[in-house]
Amino acid sequence: MAVEDLESLKAAPAVRRVAWGAWICTAIFYLYEYFVRVIPSVMETDLQVAFNANATTIGFACGLYYIVYGPLQLIVGSFYDRFGARKLLIGSIVLILLGCFLAACPFPNIYLFAMGRIFMGVGSAFAFIGTIYVATVWFPSSKLAFLSGLTTTLGMLGALLAQAPIARTVQLINWRNTWILAGLLGFGCLFLILRRLPPTPEWEMRRHDTYFDSNKHAISQFISGFLLVARNPQTWIIGCIACVLFMPLVVFADFWGIQYIELVTGATKSQAALANGMLYMGWLLGSPVLGALSDYSSHRRVFLSYSCVFSTLLLLMLLLPHHLSLWAVGGILFVLGIASSPQVSCFIANVELNPPFLKATSVAMVNTCIMLLGGLMQPFCGILIDFRSKAVPLISGGYAAEHYRFALMMLPIATFIGLVLSFFMKEPDKNS
Repeated sequence: MAVEDLESLKAAPAVRRVAWGAWICTAIFYLYEYFVRVIPSVMETDLQVAFNANATTIGFACGLYYIVYGPLQLIVGSFYDRFGARKLLIGSIVLILLGCFLAACPFPNIYLFAMGRIFMGVGSAFAFIGTIYVATVWFPSSKLAFLSGLTTTLGMLGALLAQAPIARTVQLINWRNTWILAGLLGFGCLFLILRRLPPTPEWEMRRHDTYFDSNKHAISQFISGFLLVARNPQTWIIGCIACVLFMPLVVFADFWGIQYIELVTGATKSQAALANGMLYMGWLLGSPVLGALSDYSSHRRVFLSYSCVFSTLLLLMLLLPHHLSLWAVGGILFVLGIASSPQVSCFIANVELNPPFLKATSVAMVNTCIMLLGGLMQPFCGILIDFRSKAVPLISGGYAAEHYRFALMMLPIATFIGLVLSFFMKEPDKNS
């Protein structure tokens, strides 16, 4: 089927209704996965007390989620390209459920908690790529950056639910019961996938059969597809830009931000969680709007360059002052979320700059850079906090805003590096 005919077919009203149903199923799973990912940000102090651990240890245990998530993207994309979505999504939800229940284990053993985070990371590795893969299968290409942004919006909604509401939940039922609740919520997501996700459409099966011509060559086809994307220098440039724009979320909002806000503003944990959630709110609003503008203009690189510039300036505004009001922190984080949200167009840019039969692999390579590098930065931030606390100790002990500020300065440095890299990125050719 010609590309033009396939695009027309995907735009047909009957197909569009099924497409939205398929996307909603997978996007809700991404919302749930992001909710589970962010929960530790409101219980960092509780975890330190429960396991008698310092910032480095807790940062590493929670960061294991990202460390396993990142490399798995390399094979998850190829799995979707070869096997489709349904079975992979079902298995991944089950793994997240197991991880939640392991994290809730009543024994004060940080190794069991860390194993639970590994299970969550393995299962979650299938969520975002699965959602984008389903979008590329069912929707015309003119809608993909918008849908990538809308997917991110749902992820940010999951993160917001894991902030102030979960902070309050932890106070009411303790952190272990909160993990049990998170596991129970996953059963609803599993039921939705089982009942509502449609089978792979006929045109995708034809594409699959054209490229994956026999089981005999499955391994060689996987390797050749992976190498084809990996050998493209644009994949790594786009991946690094996507990573640095996502780092304020994965390093600040997902874990260390609430503690920094408490110290720099004097706010309570619930107030700090509300302010921290403004970064997610900015992404929630900015991702679909700027994704749609990126689709309309077809200028992926320009959006990403400006995103790096404004993100760098806003991060410096957040970290350099020694005292900020809670309102100021919330406002800066909200604008920062909007400024960094064009990151969602990185996934579609890499799809457009790589072969069409490797859509999920192209998305996966970008997500590998994001989650692996971002995941390594989360425990590295804990190491820097502990290092700074020894160099500049407090008389009363514990951590101060200065310790967090020193560690978090790696964020504006990273976004500035992203700006430099953006000048080497190509604009996708829409006519090719």
